[in-house]
Amino acid sequence: MFSTVAIDEIVDEFEFLGDWEEQCRYLIELGESLPDLEPGEKIEENRVHGCMSRVWFIPSLHEEQGQKRIYIRAKSDARIVDGLICVLLSLCNGRTPEEILATDFRGVFQRLGLETHLVPQRRNGLFSMLGRILSIAEHARDGGLAAAASQETPDELAHDATGPKANGAATLPVSGSEAEPRQRPLDVQAVRADFPILKETLPSGKPIIFLDTAASAQKPQVVIDRESEVYQHYYANAYRGVYQFGDRVSRELEISREKIQRFVGAEHSEEIIFTSGTTMSINLVAHAWGRKFLKEGDEILLTEMEHHANLVPWQIVARETGAVLRFIPLTDDGQLDLSRLDEVVSPRTRIAAITAMSNVLGTVPPLAEIRRKVKAVGALLLVDGAQSVPHLPTNVVSQGFDFLAFSGHKLYGPSGVGVLYGRRELLDAMDPFLTGGHMVARVFRDHAEYAPLPAKFEAGTIPIAQAIALGTAVDYVSDLGLCAIHEYEQNLLRYAQQRVAEVPGLKILGPSPEHKGAIISFVMEGAAAQDIAQLLDLRGLCVRHGHHCTMPLHDQLCIPASVRASFGIYNTREDADALVDGLHFVRKQLKL
Repeated sequence: MFSTVAIDEIVDEFEFLGDWEEQCRYLIELGESLPDLEPGEKIEENRVHGCMSRVWFIPSLHEEQGQKRIYIRAKSDARIVDGLICVLLSLCNGRTPEEILATDFRGVFQRLGLETHLVPQRRNGLFSMLGRILSIAEHARDGGLAAAASQETPDELAHDATGPKANGAATLPVSGSEAEPRQRPLDVQAVRADFPILKETLPSGKPIIFLDTAASAQKPQVVIDRESEVYQHYYANAYRGVYQFGDRVSRELEISREKIQRFVGAEHSEEIIFTSGTTMSINLVAHAWGRKFLKEGDEILLTEMEHHANLVPWQIVARETGAVLRFIPLTDDGQLDLSRLDEVVSPRTRIAAITAMSNVLGTVPPLAEIRRKVKAVGALLLVDGAQSVPHLPTNVVSQGFDFLAFSGHKLYGPSGVGVLYGRRELLDAMDPFLTGGHMVARVFRDHAEYAPLPAKFEAGTIPIAQAIALGTAVDYVSDLGLCAIHEYEQNLLRYAQQRVAEVPGLKILGPSPEHKGAIISFVMEGAAAQDIAQLLDLRGLCVRHGHHCTMPLHDQLCIPASVRASFGIYNTREDADALVDGLHFVRKQLKL
């Protein structure tokens, strides 16, 4: 068993060294003492996701003098992370679950200065490792020795833990890969201070109450500064020259790509393709995969609430290949009618392209159940994450996504950049969607050889500064924590929907708050959607009106248009109150 350095010794050494550069060297020296794991132990089931580097934990439970004690063997592919692992192991190895859960990890981190000096992505990784340790301790405390050895994690989060047992001890369960460490609640006032546009006023002098985040989110100062920094200090075309100045751009892009890889839980960084946004990402799959692999009679499964960007590309590909579009119908309250899933899933289903959150109804479909059904017939699953990724934790591996598309501008990042995640074997099998420039390895007179992933699907010059700043947006959101964001937004949604429902003559579209994200779309009897939005604008309220790129959905609802108020991390109950006051103002102006 690896003998850990006592935490008091580590703290004393940190205090003696004083300088962060020297402390980093000490962490590296600590990491060099960490034994390696066997190659067979460095498997996905033992990975700790959310870390900048690859990290593996092998926990075990020992009975010593009538008490359960936890031991963890761990390793990463970076020596400074190995040093951080040594710090964590010094605080948990050989201790009981109760002792671990009572340990003031954050206090030790503060004494060592880790929260101050670690870059955001590495700090996030530290807390991801801590989250895994706390989960291990909770399982051991609650389940006992036998239960801890046999308990399985939920199917939606992780596969069974299969790591080898140490010294005959029981192997503890591994928590879900997207489980986050216990995070502080969202401090909305601190968040609002990060967004300079919220300090602006309209020409009338009224403050801006922005309720259109589902269309495009506002940007925190760190993202604005990051994009500006690229243009001011080291802009050059990427992946072209070998000169040092341009090489920094290439390195920063790959750092951003790796941040996004960890953010969505992808296994390989080359599975992250930079695109112009969700629309381009879905078109890429529809044309590069659909045109090649779909044939006459094959079926494409969609829902009745899809955005045009996840409908029209499949219409075109279906027309060209002879494939057939099938739709999961909706219930009266705007949820997917899973009782009819067997009617639309068949052995001919080849791909399901499903939104993870409706941009109109806010509906969050039960993707796990849909995934199981389509996987049973050998179909692929593409998830439109434009609305979900900024608001819900996402892990493409544990959730079983084959493709995931999302946009930077909805994730509090720049416009003009988005992401396609695709499983590596699927991307390898696909032909390029766009050609020219960076996506070729060798070109002859009559044919070309394509570059390996991800370059194969990144023709031309990608949005360089925007892609780098997207990595900063990912850092920002990760630092706040997706679980904390989701909890805050759901509390706000429940409050706002209850208040909005009190307005006479108003009908809210879609399900109740527990089945949807932070979106409230509605119609008002006797009022056109455009009139409502125009009058709310007089009160400084920014809402969206129209069909929201979902004409078939509005046709099914028998309405020409709707009004949508969508909330983000910077919105407050006061914003919801202002919306309700504004709706009463609308009724008064329209004499309703």
